[in-house]
Amino acid sequence: MTGMGDSYNQFCPVAKAAEIFATRWTPLIMRELMADIHSFNDLRRGIPLISRAVLVARLRELEKHGIIERRTRADGSGTEYWLTSAGKAFGPVIRELRRWGLAHARDRMKPGDLDPAVLMWGFRKRADRDVLPDRRVVVRFEFSAVPASRTKYRIMWLILDRADVDVCVKDPGYEVDLICRGKIADFVAVYCGHVMWRDMTGRALFIEGEQSLARQLPGWIRLDQVPDRDFAVDRAAAEAIPPDADPGGDRQTIVIDEVTA
Repeated sequence: MTGMGDSYNQFCPVAKAAEIFATRWTPLIMRELMADIHSFNDLRRGIPLISRAVLVARLRELEKHGIIERRTRADGSGTEYWLTSAGKAFGPVIRELRRWGLAHARDRMKPGDLDPAVLMWGFRKRADRDVLPDRRVVVRFEFSAVPASRTKYRIMWLILDRADVDVCVKDPGYEVDLICRGKIADFVAVYCGHVMWRDMTGRALFIEGEQSLARQLPGWIRLDQVPDRDFAVDRAAAEAIPPDADPGGDRQTIVIDEVTA
């Protein structure tokens, strides 16, 4: 057979869904959209290795298939990308991929996968703004045993504020309230739920600064919780079509080798 292009040329529902979802980078784009990430630049921050051209192409494909829709920002300054009901219905697929990865893919994690920028963006996405204090809190992270290709991200800042949470690669110029130190592999293990924060803090991972803030930080960015067990990671999928809904309805559109810096 020739000329198949991007189609499997099968009526099978798995084939039809895979033609949309299983292209390179698309699952990661969907992961970000499920976490309420809507701007083009923020999508790139969550997937730093994707090229601008490829991200543009994938977003156009998802829009064509009715998985996302473009909306004008409230202030009229640009465009955002939002999941349609068909897009939100991919939520269970993303969750099951995450659960499978946690259970079966730990040995596939390589030192080069340990990207501090991706980890910090993950902290931003899971920060619980409702429980933050009514003032800005600046946290400086100092990662050790960072892969050689990621040393420029060895020190990063997390800006916690009820109005917004952000990540800085360069010193934002604010007074630092807390400093977190530890190996990047240990932070990743806690983030993924492979180990518990309470078993690592004070032994492999350390927080310095005002004690009252230090005690609250793990709760603010959910270091003390396991994703998908203790809290929902995919916030945008919360309103997805329930599993028992009519499938014909609404067709609208860690074992890690250390690498020192």
